[in-house]
Amino acid sequence: MQLLEYFYDRNNEINTYHQRKFTIEFDSRLLIYGAPASGKSSLVLDYLMDFETEDFLYIDFRDPKLWFQDMMEEDIEGFVDANEINLLILDHYEAGYFEQLPNVAKLIILSDRFYPYPEFEALQLPLLDYEEFFSFQRRGSEKQIFNLFLRQGTLPQLAIDTAPKEQLFQNFIHAHFSPSEQRLLAILAHFNGSVITTFQLYSYAKERYKISKDLIYRQIRDFQERGIIYFINDIRHNKSKKLLFFDFALAKYLTLTQSFPKQFDTMVALSLRKHNIEFQAFGITGYLTKEQQLMIPAPFESEESIWKRTHTRFGEYKKADVQKVYIITVTARFEFTIEEIKFEALPFYEWVVIYDGK
Repeated sequence: MQLLEYFYDRNNEINTYHQRKFTIEFDSRLLIYGAPASGKSSLVLDYLMDFETEDFLYIDFRDPKLWFQDMMEEDIEGFVDANEINLLILDHYEAGYFEQLPNVAKLIILSDRFYPYPEFEALQLPLLDYEEFFSFQRRGSEKQIFNLFLRQGTLPQLAIDTAPKEQLFQNFIHAHFSPSEQRLLAILAHFNGSVITTFQLYSYAKERYKISKDLIYRQIRDFQERGIIYFINDIRHNKSKKLLFFDFALAKYLTLTQSFPKQFDTMVALSLRKHNIEFQAFGITGYLTKEQQLMIPAPFESEESIWKRTHTRFGEYKKADVQKVYIITVTARFEFTIEEIKFEALPFYEWVVIYDGK
């Protein structure tokens, strides 16, 4: 009971919180999941500001006091009943710690992974999208904030912290990943934006450090479950998948191979994911949505070069039944039509608001 008393009395106040697009609404059971450092704990701690401290029990499974002590669900249930607690929160929880989840009136679980618990509502919390990042900034023009977004990336803490981003990235990596996982992160960042197989990743990794095939396959599956990487299907090559790293700025920090065009390409793809737009890779050209809209990241290309490229590949667009093409740039704006297909170029920060609210 001493351990539960500690968590019950622990200070859970949050000093500053920047409002996200997401709010907590549920009946009795809620799972909040998402990539590490996506802001799950901050979201819940802000939610708890409306509660009296004696009305909830917040247990953080990363607290060092749990390193050498265990809790039983029966102990939690008895403590909750004795103190007339209305809400139990299990942060950084991993499935299997309890044989059965505590039977309490209201329960919130926070995890990097999605667990298909019956009778649970689920809320996936992604990293920041551009609109959220923009709202976090106190000052700056659209162009200045966009440039900051490119440097800082989508981790919420980096959007508000004034410390050097290299230091923050290093702290984040050491806090959330084992040494073996850190090495794999660097490999995955190296291939961000590439068409690659798991076996090719393993072959590249084993030439650089000692790792077994079983371990790297298991770690890659784990990273997929935690939202660290995604494999995007290619509509033009059914057997090919494009590797997408979860944060373009972190990928650049981890490797020298992430040129600005690759960063920009990843930024476009991640924006589609964060707005729940279904899409597939369209070769190395861009991304094709379910609505047959083609997104072409082209940060610095001129209207003339785009015109030439689209004429060269127009047959491919027709074959794929493309209805409209967005050319996403850094600053350029232009539009033209070839036959019935409209091509519209927009700066990223104008294009992305098209999907705001979706």
